[in-house]
Amino acid sequence: MNTRIVLVWLFLPLSLLVLRAGFVMAQSDAVPAGIEPEPPRNPHLAPSTWPIYHANNYASASVMNTPPVDPTAFQTVDNLTRRRFGRGNVSPWTVLRPPARNGSQVVLTTPVNGVGKYVIERGRLRAVHFLPLERRFFDFDWGIVLLADGSALVTEKQRNRFALVSDDPNNPWSALRIVRRIPIDAARFGNLTAHFTVGYDGTLFALTDKPSLLAINLATGEVLATLNLGKEKGLATHNSFPIDERGRMYFVGQSAMFAVDWQQGALRLAWTAPYNMRGPGFDDAQDRSKRRDVIGVARGEAGTGSGTTPSLIGDPSRGVVVVVDGHSPRNHLVAFWRDEIPPDWQPLTHPSQPEVTLDRRVAGVIALPHSTPDGEGHSAENSPAVLGNAVVIAQWAGFRPDATPPKGLQRVDWNASERRFDLVWTNPDVHLNGVPTIARGPTGPRVVGMGCDNTRYVYSVVDLATGELVRRIDLGTDDAVLDQGNNHVIAADGSIIYGGKGSVVRLYRP
Repeated sequence: MNTRIVLVWLFLPLSLLVLRAGFVMAQSDAVPAGIEPEPPRNPHLAPSTWPIYHANNYASASVMNTPPVDPTAFQTVDNLTRRRFGRGNVSPWTVLRPPARNGSQVVLTTPVNGVGKYVIERGRLRAVHFLPLERRFFDFDWGIVLLADGSALVTEKQRNRFALVSDDPNNPWSALRIVRRIPIDAARFGNLTAHFTVGYDGTLFALTDKPSLLAINLATGEVLATLNLGKEKGLATHNSFPIDERGRMYFVGQSAMFAVDWQQGALRLAWTAPYNMRGPGFDDAQDRSKRRDVIGVARGEAGTGSGTTPSLIGDPSRGVVVVVDGHSPRNHLVAFWRDEIPPDWQPLTHPSQPEVTLDRRVAGVIALPHSTPDGEGHSAENSPAVLGNAVVIAQWAGFRPDATPPKGLQRVDWNASERRFDLVWTNPDVHLNGVPTIARGPTGPRVVGMGCDNTRYVYSVVDLATGELVRRIDLGTDDAVLDQGNNHVIAADGSIIYGGKGSVVRLYRP
């Protein structure tokens, strides 16, 4: 039997968990009419609920095609201990293969020292194998993409290469192995970062620290095209990036938002929209390095800019892309038109800086009541979760939140007909320290995540429609379960899995 801790929790009556009145600003449908709740599936990714970080190529961090995440059924927590990992080596990114015919499901994670494999079978999460890779701790080799054939694409930044990791597809208990490696010439293209994705045509796209964007043939390893992004665009390389079905990718920099098109074998800049992600007083003419930015993020310094992966709303021609800036005292949710700007669109003024007229591509800006770098807060690093037009943003409390972290969760909807943001609800009493995840619930979508409450770690389940706390589950005091900014994947059986500081954690129904 694998070493694990099983904790049994008592139910709390729903009546004790309902939030006091006053937090709900407005109400709207859980999934707005006219927009599909999930992005189009990429045929080159595994046909599962979570084949890539942030769930899909739109980076929505939401999934609706699973059994309901039923908080009344979560009685136990699997906590796989640190036996296989060094301190802090548990992956923030987890991906899932589709379930097998017998109902079992393979789970892969990528801690900085290798790739871990687990199997959900007969209601249990079991460790299967750990494959060490040539990695250094501070390279943060966290990215992982699960391809359609079941192999996992990861990086070995120490050697500046990608690795394809697989196993016996007919045996879920088989050991992992390296199928092949794809080296990248650092002298020509730069050093790989943790940010890469696979487009809807099967092309691999990767960011380097040059900074450049590479288009790579996955089958041959050939670099098909490059685009020099240039430091003048203010690219912040600690962000990932979404891609839509047309081949357009969206990037957030420190001083601009921009989009890149992949068409007819070439990469080209589609548009650039100036926007000061750092905020007033943090212009930083010294152009501080990526390393200095990362240190600032870890310390929770103000002016670190946007740490959020952009998320896509709507369709490619009429939709928007949203990010969260790093302004003080309030971060802002910002939307940009993804395609042609409406011909009658007039430039907006910044709500917190009325003297500033924004670029015409900016579609909306709204100050977030519970997202701040001030006090004990941190600039937003938790990317927005999106379902339809609904956007959920949490207050991040850093890699080492104390017993009383800054709390706060909010839902903002993109009102497509009125072309504006609407604040739907706020909840000042919930702390989610990772990227919020939106899942199907028994009576509607739920927002889930873990955080701190006084001296204990807790898991919270929130109603997307109302912002009410549906259930709070005690996770104890061991910081092995601490989520430091992760996505929480939803398995085919409706259970939730995430990487803690020293363990892989699963909340499940017995």
